[in-house]
Amino acid sequence: MGDTNCCNHDQLARMNQLYKSKEKKHGNNQHSKDLYKLIDSVLGWHHDRNLIEGSTDKDQTLKLLQELGELSDSVCKGEDIRDDIGDMLVVMINIIERNNLTFKDCLEKAWDDIKDRKGRMIDGIFVKSED
Repeated sequence: MGDTNCCNHDQLARMNQLYKSKEKKHGNNQHSKDLYKLIDSVLGWHHDRNLIEGSTDKDQTLKLLQELGELSDSVCKGEDIRDDIGDMLVVMINIIERNNLTFKDCLEKAWDDIKDRKGRMIDGIFVKSED
């Protein structure tokens, strides 16, 4: 369990970086604290069940695809999607932890890729403008 606590501490420190930058913009609010606690709980859940060291990125990616299928089903049926999105986030937290990343790392990379993208939705498809 010593390694688990160390891994949890490392992930929490990485996540804290994200929240500190958000708090500077939006102030210290309860939402950030609640989210921080939930992420900590999910990380502990993964470690307690050996889903970090006892799994693989391939296993977790396949699980993520399964959860995406459940989201798709709920969307098509007009059902509540919160659990489906939450399940996907739980799996993504596993993949993030396994690869020593943070949400901030991943969102910054995605944002850098899309921030200057121009285009618009046409018949439900985003069509990029040519530069």
